[in-house]
Amino acid sequence: MARTWRNRDNQPQEQTVITVKKSLNNSMLLVENEQEEMVLFGKGLGFNAKPGMQIDIAHVEKVFIPIQDLKSRHFLSLTATIPAAFFDVTHDIIQLAQQSYVKKLHSSLFFTLTEHLFFAAERCKKEQSFVNKLGWEIKRYYQKEYEIARQASAMVSARFDISLPADEAVNIAFHLINASGDNDTTTAHQQVELVNRIAEIVRYKLNKILDIDSVNYNRFITHVRYFAERILSGKIAASDTEDFYQELLRHRPGAMAVSLSIRDYVHEKYAIALPKDELTWLSLHISRLEDGGA
Repeated sequence: MARTWRNRDNQPQEQTVITVKKSLNNSMLLVENEQEEMVLFGKGLGFNAKPGMQIDIAHVEKVFIPIQDLKSRHFLSLTATIPAAFFDVTHDIIQLAQQSYVKKLHSSLFFTLTEHLFFAAERCKKEQSFVNKLGWEIKRYYQKEYEIARQASAMVSARFDISLPADEAVNIAFHLINASGDNDTTTAHQQVELVNRIAEIVRYKLNKILDIDSVNYNRFITHVRYFAERILSGKIAASDTEDFYQELLRHRPGAMAVSLSIRDYVHEKYAIALPKDELTWLSLHISRLEDGGA
């Protein structure tokens, strides 16, 4: 019976077997499908696999389709230099992360995180460490990613009998943030810095102590995270709805003034003109912080 799998356009496709081009390691195969190279992953999938063999794609856990560019070629080269155990632990980490994420994680995370974990383990053996300067911001604004990263760091330490430094969780969290965005070229550093800058503008303009553990503050930060992602990926929708905007101008001038300061910063920094809809939603969240309470 033919099975259904998904091609690079995420469309269902009927197929039972696929031909092996090369075994990359015990868990990964390079195959060719319709004259396109693909990387397949499944624990034990590459064991004793030979060129020309056919495999049932029911055993394939994930399909990666390299684009013919230098970046994808680099990803393929990692399979020759990094032990398969690091790809396996990355797979387990991604499964853990996907339990907490609504949005799909980019396939490139499988390779970028594997490469990072391998070199992190090598640095650990040499008693070298890398301190991320945005560690405080990650812990404050990306708590979910940081908690997953802490668990991931513990998994790697246990798997390879090493003790990764505490700051390594921050670095892993950056990879998760990168992979969960709408644009895989956006860097996590840019996003975290923008979220922090907007939060600073709000704190300064409101001139009050904010309850960072309140529901309203957490909703505000969640909104700002997606807002920052839209700015950096160039996906700000040009929509100017007047009614609610004018209502906030009249009844919440303080919150709107803060939003206009954010608008000015975004325009100066990124040359992006924020539409009224974006300002309306910012002002709505800021007005709740202005009122205080949870």
